[in-house]
Amino acid sequence: MLEQLIRQYFNEIYKISEIRDLLITKNSITISISTIKRILSSLGLKRKYVPESNMCEIVTAIIEEIYSCGYNLGYRSLWKKLKLEYNLQVKRDTVYELLKIIDPDGLANRFDNKLRRRQYVSPGPNFIWHLDGYDKLKKFGFAIHGCIDGFSRTVLWLEVATTNNDPAVTAHYFLKTVKRLKFLPTIIRSDKDSENGIIGELQICLRKRHRDKLAGDNSFIQGKSVKNQRIESYWGRMRQHTVDFYIQFFMCMQEKGLFDGSNLHIKCLQFYFGPLIKHDLDNNRKLWNEHRIRRQAVRNHLAGRPNVLFHLPHRYGSRDYKKKELSELLMPDVKIPVNPEEALDLNKNILREYAAFKSQN
Repeated sequence: MLEQLIRQYFNEIYKISEIRDLLITKNSITISISTIKRILSSLGLKRKYVPESNMCEIVTAIIEEIYSCGYNLGYRSLWKKLKLEYNLQVKRDTVYELLKIIDPDGLANRFDNKLRRRQYVSPGPNFIWHLDGYDKLKKFGFAIHGCIDGFSRTVLWLEVATTNNDPAVTAHYFLKTVKRLKFLPTIIRSDKDSENGIIGELQICLRKRHRDKLAGDNSFIQGKSVKNQRIESYWGRMRQHTVDFYIQFFMCMQEKGLFDGSNLHIKCLQFYFGPLIKHDLDNNRKLWNEHRIRRQAVRNHLAGRPNVLFHLPHRYGSRDYKKKELSELLMPDVKIPVNPEEALDLNKNILREYAAFKSQN
């Protein structure tokens, strides 16, 4: 078990000190750095002086990504994807040099993408979660919904379905995540859309018994989409790294008369492409949460991996702002909802049980 966890964290390119802290925080395993080094040595795992994989395999993988949903990846993200998904041993500089040969225009375009954004400040993980729907694939039958932690930029859920306008569907995503993590954020921030209404009810209800100034009604805020900065920023990266391939592909089908927007054609796209889009979104979320955000002089944000920032805030002079999840207190042994209908029922039960609890106290 221990060796398996160490191998997993090593393959996800965490530093040895980060592996130790993750074992302590996430797995309740206390271990020294010297012991981790010894185990890595016994497993034959090292990062220096490791021979690179066959160059033909590396080039083939890069070409596959350039001509699929990874065509907008920067060389650092592509390097990580080659290691994690293709299990290739390759240096980051090698990927950069190959991209200069294989895709020089794309590399130049990515380097020229310079934007100025307003500064964003969040005191720690789980202080505020940002959630929103992504509609660029909606006319083709795919509605994406996501949630991101404001401090660490960890993507907490990234789901695709036939709709993101149904409050029961988005509530299902929220409840599934809360039950998995076993805590609530201090605040949830969403757009002024009806699809997040049940999430707002749940957040306010489950935060009513907390005693901080942001409990209850103050724990859910809504505003304009353009000011939901964290999730809006992530949508740009998600489109660049994954979704734009499908947007261009479906638009090409439409231009060639292969897609007419009818219900039948939409159902066909959902049947054939739904699993592929879900798979690519899952990979996008995993790669994003494990990639290293570089320090930038022109932007006021913490550098580091989202997963490390989320689980180990003490390394950055911060603390976790998570709040104890109260549905267990209201309804012991509650199960994670497996579909929107169960989520809607759970929402009704939580509100009913809370009303009963409030009337007795």
